[in-house]
Amino acid sequence: MSVKENVKTIIDLVGGIDNVQSFSHCFTRLRFILVDRKKVNDEELAKADGVMGIIDAGGQLQVVIGNAVSSYYEEAAKIYPAKAGGEVEVSSETDKNASLLDKITDIASAIFVPIVGVLAASGTLQGFLSLFVMLKWLDPTSGSYLVLYAISNAIFYYFPIFLAYTSAKKFGGKPFYAMIIACAMITPEIINAVNEGQQLTLFALPLTLVNYSKTVFPIILSTYLAAIVEKFARKIVPDILKMIFVPMIVLCVVTPLAFLIIGPVLTAVMSFITDAIQALYAFSPLITGVLVGGIWQLLVLFGVSKAFSSIFIANLAAMGYCPLIAIVFFASAMGQTGAVLGFGLRSKNKAVTQVCVGSAVSGLFGITEPALFGINVPARKPFIFGLAGGALGGLIASLLGGKGYTFGTGILGIPALINPAGIDMGFYGALLGAVASLVLAFGLTYMFGWSESVEKKLKV
Repeated sequence: MSVKENVKTIIDLVGGIDNVQSFSHCFTRLRFILVDRKKVNDEELAKADGVMGIIDAGGQLQVVIGNAVSSYYEEAAKIYPAKAGGEVEVSSETDKNASLLDKITDIASAIFVPIVGVLAASGTLQGFLSLFVMLKWLDPTSGSYLVLYAISNAIFYYFPIFLAYTSAKKFGGKPFYAMIIACAMITPEIINAVNEGQQLTLFALPLTLVNYSKTVFPIILSTYLAAIVEKFARKIVPDILKMIFVPMIVLCVVTPLAFLIIGPVLTAVMSFITDAIQALYAFSPLITGVLVGGIWQLLVLFGVSKAFSSIFIANLAAMGYCPLIAIVFFASAMGQTGAVLGFGLRSKNKAVTQVCVGSAVSGLFGITEPALFGINVPARKPFIFGLAGGALGGLIASLLGGKGYTFGTGILGIPALINPAGIDMGFYGALLGAVASLVLAFGLTYMFGWSESVEKKLKV
């Protein structure tokens, strides 16, 4: 069947287009916000052509497609443009029925997923620049370096502005209002005052100045508050004055609160979380590596991994590195990659081998959902062996001091593991952990994870 036919079948099986409030997509999944979850034909949907699996997470029905998800989304957007892009808000009934974890995951996915690709690309470019400077291929005082560094650092330095846009889209506010608040928080005059240690007041109240560039939570909460204030302002301001006075009220109410309360409080909270992660890492790299490396792909499986993106980014902003990046985006990912490759090379079915090799290639670039949903989870043992590989890889990377110095995933993200001061043992430790994870999972799956009976049950 064609992609168009498959899309129509999927829409029919989720209860028809009238049962769909909105749909979007991430790297491998079509994500549906539904009117009534009970109208979905789960059994037939899981068997539909092009579908690798279905899960409920983040208050959404997530249909796993794999690497072809962009084609499916584009086709669906052509057929049902009014429902594309997540522009229809979640109903109060959906919010009420969702668990707290589902709500957190839904918010995190909506905010971070749209910028994950450019975030990873920028982090990878930063890593390559560090490598080129270390190898003396590029002069750090040259114009070429300056421009390339500006490109790679833009999203990180102005991160609150990007988050303001995606957060406003999620919370139902005007993106431009949120973006102005973000710009105010990182305006050069404010940052200069922070750097100079100035003591200032706002309306006679002491103003705690913080450098909010590269921060995450202050602008997200400020954007949420801005959406609430905007709705209230629209109720009390006469229609003839709305165009000017609604944005003025939002900006003049929320921005001072962001500087006086929201920013300082959330910065302190994130400092505490960062210190707690560092304390756990310092107390026992062994426990940290095994635990995080072993369970991360479970979080990916259940669609909640994106909720932790803010923690990684906050660590990078606060410390200049994040030890968890070396574990989750390299060691853990290589475990599932090795497992699916081992299953494919042992298989006697060309179709299965083809799917496995394709999934392994995606895994090498840090995207493990095709391996998880296509082969490893349905076959069970490969998934377990992949977790074991991730635990071993995480242990090695953690013990040897592996860290990520920017946001990068998979083989293209390897330069993100390079310390700006030069390659150190942590770099080799992260790579060794990733290789060990892949080799262990591959070996266990090749020897014990494949059987003809299991293979016959796979839907390939």
